[in-house]
Amino acid sequence: MQETRDEGLTPLMIFIAIAAALAGLLFGYDVGSISGALLFIKDTFNLTPAQQGIVVSAVPFGALVTSALGGKFNDFLGRKKNLILTAILFFIGALICALANNVYTLELGRLLLGFAIGIGSFSAPLYISEIAKQKYRGGLVTLNQLAIVIGICLSYGLNYALSGQGEWRLMLGFGVIPAIILFVSAILLPESPRWLMAKKQTEAAKSILEKIHGKAEAKEEYDKLNDVLQEGETGGKAKFRSFYKVLVLGVLVSILTQAVGINAIIYYAPKIFSEVGLTKNTVDILATLGIGLVNVIFTLVAVRLLDIFGRRRLLLVGITGIVLSLVGIVAVFLFGTISPEMAWFVFGCFVVFIACQAIGTGPACWLIPSEIFPVKVRGLGMGLSVAFNWGTNVVVAFLFPIILNNWGGANAFLIFLIIAVIALIYFYSNVPETKGVSLEQIEENLHAGKKMRDLGL
Repeated sequence: MQETRDEGLTPLMIFIAIAAALAGLLFGYDVGSISGALLFIKDTFNLTPAQQGIVVSAVPFGALVTSALGGKFNDFLGRKKNLILTAILFFIGALICALANNVYTLELGRLLLGFAIGIGSFSAPLYISEIAKQKYRGGLVTLNQLAIVIGICLSYGLNYALSGQGEWRLMLGFGVIPAIILFVSAILLPESPRWLMAKKQTEAAKSILEKIHGKAEAKEEYDKLNDVLQEGETGGKAKFRSFYKVLVLGVLVSILTQAVGINAIIYYAPKIFSEVGLTKNTVDILATLGIGLVNVIFTLVAVRLLDIFGRRRLLLVGITGIVLSLVGIVAVFLFGTISPEMAWFVFGCFVVFIACQAIGTGPACWLIPSEIFPVKVRGLGMGLSVAFNWGTNVVVAFLFPIILNNWGGANAFLIFLIIAVIALIYFYSNVPETKGVSLEQIEENLHAGKKMRDLGL
């Protein structure tokens, strides 16, 4: 059994997946680095609260724009070129931020970083999904999510090391290093054979398939993909209805996995802890290192388990755990008293939440949209799904502190709890199990008119 697995998961495939996942590392690094750098940036440029908000939100806004508009661009240029573009934009953006001498230059750099992250956040999982063997697709695509959380933790550590001197320029400027690594790695990557087939570059596609899978399996992959593409040439209206159905699934998975409150916890954990009675120093340690490490550990667990237990099962386990943790948090705000003991209980609920997010909703928001769309519109569908992911991120990050201040913690987390229950019902009713199913079989099932829940059967 072990020998078969080793033969299937080749060093080339591992390199391809890790190299592509570096786009996630850039994403995570920026999320973590700005949280520490902003403490010093606001003093350097005498930023008003509104200007601080613009500096922070420039990245998710830029990501929203490129993920919404860049999907068709991705289908036109190809996955490899978009990863190279991600690296170039991130390098330029990080350099501009590090050298900025006024807030407007800083905002421009942050916007470019957002453009880069928006492109990379759907190009990387999409590329890995199309390259990987179906047996290992779940774990390899989730390397992107693992890279994101590792990037966050690395930036936390670097922020801590540089905080004594207030070196915010270095905090942001170090982002050029993973950008260079991604650029060099992306140049070495092959183009997605599925994209090449869609563009009728069949000989190039055959060659890459043989390098990745070997001749025998490559021929089988090629024949399946060719049949699906030929089938997709006919029945325009039916194919549009099929695309619309999976687009709804991709969009709702993207929205619901974000709207349950993950970004509120990541961005505002210190504020939440202070509301229930922890001191500032303890809050900083728990919010950055504690939650960050839990995220990394359980994402590693997800990489191992997704191709054993499946996407659907882990998603349902994860969203159920999130519901239970939110019940505990709401109960504390409704019936608890402000004290360190209550704060520790909330921290425990947060640990459960983050662990369940890491094994369930976190991988799902990237993995499921990367698998369900037909090959000819996969970039467009993935881009639109990720755009709603980013849009939900922006809305939650903006509204949560307002709701917390005006309505209180009980109502703020009750909203998340209601959304989580809706998500549980929707996921149970509609999300298919795609473990061990080829992308071509999923597409055939879609064209055959199967229900969303049965696409993997």
